[in-house]
Amino acid sequence: MGAGVAVLKDEAILLIRRRDNSLWDVPGGGLESGETPEAAARRELAEETGLSVGVLRPLAVFQHPHTYPDGNRVDWETHFFTADDSGDEVKAGDDAREARWWLRKALPQNVSDATQHYFTMLGQFMPLSAED
Repeated sequence: MGAGVAVLKDEAILLIRRRDNSLWDVPGGGLESGETPEAAARRELAEETGLSVGVLRPLAVFQHPHTYPDGNRVDWETHFFTADDSGDEVKAGDDAREARWWLRKALPQNVSDATQHYFTMLGQFMPLSAED
C-alpha cells in the first residue's frame, strides 16, 4: 500500500524525478509498519522535498500496477491526497534526484504509472492542460 500527495501552487504542481528510473512522480511511497496513509504521505513528502504541509485533502484510493527498478511488477493500492504549497523551499532528497514545479498546462510526459493515475484523478477536479 502506498500514499502520494500532489502539492499545488497557483497553476503548478510539485513533481520529483526519481533516482532509480528518472521518471517524474508525485511525492509518495510505501507505508511503513503501523503507519496510516496520511502519515506516510506527509513523511514521504518531507523526505523527498523537504516540505511540510498543512491540511491533506483525500482525493482518491485506487489500484494500479507498480513496477520496481528490478522489474518486479505488483498490484498496488494508493491513497492520493492534495495539499496547498506551504511556501517552504523545495529541496530534493531521499530517492528524489530533482524536485520542481510544473505548470499544469505543461506537464512532463515521462511519468510513473501512479502519477499518470494522479493526473487523471486531478483532471476530474481541476484543469490540467490548456485544452481542459
